[in-house]
Amino acid sequence: MGDALRGKRGRSTEQLSYRWRPALMAFFLRRVDSRAEAEDLTQEVLLRMLDCDLPAGEPDSYIFRIAQNLLIDRARKTMVRDRYRQRVAHEPERMLDPLDPHRIAASREQLAAFAAALAELPERTRTMFILFRLENLSQETIGAAYGISASAVKQQIGKAMATLSGKMRDLR
Repeated sequence: MGDALRGKRGRSTEQLSYRWRPALMAFFLRRVDSRAEAEDLTQEVLLRMLDCDLPAGEPDSYIFRIAQNLLIDRARKTMVRDRYRQRVAHEPERMLDPLDPHRIAASREQLAAFAAALAELPERTRTMFILFRLENLSQETIGAAYGISASAVKQQIGKAMATLSGKMRDLR
């Protein structure tokens, strides 16, 4: 691979790795729990070093400032994730299993009851309801197809909604 990856100042990844990897690994191993994470952080510092102009002379403080900033970013991300996990864990619905067989059966029963209630509607009312609520046709378009006004369609849809709501409420 040689000097395939070169930064702004002609540095290769091998040169940077040879010079800085041991010190960076030691720095990160004292501060993180896992060797793999220390490797990842070290690699991130080396990549950032390729992309930046290091100060003249000894760039130790600059490089370790990059490392320290990575640790700060890591701590912030961990804190945000932990807060999110705590908040989600306290949500009451979070304890419900979305694939709970009882919930699936109950939902199927509700859907069957809705289909039965829909089937009980007069055909014209049912068709208007389906065209409006499921097919997203406007009341004007439906009215034009049936040769009635949009307000008449609105009344039919309102009757359908009242009937369906009442039947679904009775199920509970």
